[in-house]
Amino acid sequence: MEEKMTRKHIVNIVDREKLSLTGVTDVFSFDEGIIELETNEGYIEIKGDGLHIVKMNIDDGDMVVEGTITELIYHDTQGVVKKKGSIMSKLFK
Repeated sequence: MEEKMTRKHIVNIVDREKLSLTGVTDVFSFDEGIIELETNEGYIEIKGDGLHIVKMNIDDGDMVVEGTITELIYHDTQGVVKKKGSIMSKLFK
């Protein structure tokens, strides 16, 4: 049986302008107003203005977002229906 190694989920926000996340497992959608993603701690919505992904590495689970961050919302994974295909999976088909 193969055990899946998971990294700790860490969130670091600096001056509401730079957000660093670890434990990211998938990105569902992103634009300048909202980024929807999944971590090993559940589903997250990042809302704000002028958001852009500076760094994204699904293999390591690291993500860096810059822009004006107004909301960071966690959702239980049980209460959220997983969306069909992530942005990353569509880009790398």
